[in-house]
Amino acid sequence: MLDLDDRVNRVHNPDVRPLVQEAHRCYSSGSARGAIVLTWTAVCADLIAKAQTLKEDGEAAAAVLVADVEKAQRSKEEDAIPIMLGIERSLLDTAETLELIDHTQKKQLERLRDDRNMCAHPSLRPLGELYEPSMEYARAHLAVALEAVLIHPPSQGRKVVSSFTLHVADPAYALDTTYLAYAFFDRVRPSAREKVAEVAAKFAVLAIDAPELDITPELFADRMADCLRCFAERDATLAKAAVRKLMTRLEKAQPAVQMRALGRLGDLPAFWSSVAAPVRALFNTHIEAMGDDPAPALLSSPDRARVLALVRYPEIREGLPALAPTFRELSTSRMTRVIASSPNPYFVQFLPGLLKGVGSYDAGQFAAVNAVLPCAEFFTLDTLQAVLSAWEKNSQCWGRAMPSLLVELYRLTAHLGPERDAVWRAFLTELVPFADIYQTISSGTGLTASAVAPAGEQTPAE
Repeated sequence: MLDLDDRVNRVHNPDVRPLVQEAHRCYSSGSARGAIVLTWTAVCADLIAKAQTLKEDGEAAAAVLVADVEKAQRSKEEDAIPIMLGIERSLLDTAETLELIDHTQKKQLERLRDDRNMCAHPSLRPLGELYEPSMEYARAHLAVALEAVLIHPPSQGRKVVSSFTLHVADPAYALDTTYLAYAFFDRVRPSAREKVAEVAAKFAVLAIDAPELDITPELFADRMADCLRCFAERDATLAKAAVRKLMTRLEKAQPAVQMRALGRLGDLPAFWSSVAAPVRALFNTHIEAMGDDPAPALLSSPDRARVLALVRYPEIREGLPALAPTFRELSTSRMTRVIASSPNPYFVQFLPGLLKGVGSYDAGQFAAVNAVLPCAEFFTLDTLQAVLSAWEKNSQCWGRAMPSLLVELYRLTAHLGPERDAVWRAFLTELVPFADIYQTISSGTGLTASAVAPAGEQTPAE
């Protein structure tokens, strides 16, 4: 059962809210007739106010209604009342045209209007008996009015979807999940909310070209995937339903489209749970081929990296058994690109081996910048010790920029607390013979030479 107190406090228009509160007080005090009359009055006031807002946005049907209201406001009382009665009779039709309500809600509100007329003119019954509405009727009408009209902003179905797509395609677009949820999910009608989620899912899954929008299909799909994640946090069931509607089309799409969809949305439960077993098997076959093929035949390198980065999720490793072995067999440069695409605690275990395997100064610096440093926040003391040991033992890890990168690693491992300094000092002890490297790291980390060198022994830094 709806919580009327909560809904009344959520009435969108502050000017209409006192009317709704009064209607609720009538219901609470046992005055069903007063509650019904005031509920209809609040609906009329709210719809007229929303029409005024839509008129400012250029909505023609809203402009006609607003013009009639303004005409009544300028007229004498004896002329204004017939005009307002005409507006009241056609108000629900106009609201449906403006997509402020749907057909079902219109029928429900027509019953409210009819009961309001019976309450205001109680002798309208055929035999002249007074109409006595029940409290159940009063509550039902108030609940319908709140859910259909009063708690919603002046948003329209098609307008909301159009505004959403234009917002996401705009060159100045920046992902702000709070704003996305506020503007296109939390404050729109349920029917419009469903359409917005379906549009986000369609472009995110299929990367459809929208020639009317000045944006590439892949960039638009990536942005829509972020939006779909945001909506899924608000309503996982709605997001899952939106994605499931597209599975048949995805199953018939080109392999590259299928794999990009996996890379883009594989970490979204609404997507992963909607993928049929045969499609998962196909995904697995393509992933096996990624390990065998040195050239990006099916996908570009960034797209391959995004697919293989799904190895960080246990449930996806289980569903796609080729992921883990394919990832482990990657070259150092490709493994680095995968880790860089989605730094995660799962990848930390591979970092010592990655540093041991680099074969040039450039490769060592590439691995440090794109894999080691991004994952530093996930290090434990044991991980730090293993990484520093691998770093120290491979001469290809000692390019010109590497000492300064180690200083940055020291900064990024501050979460390990005072115990990390013992690990670093042990590492620096091995570097004492290399004066320039030792001086750069020890001064950058604040670990002094005296703290490292054996007692009575002078170090190159002293």
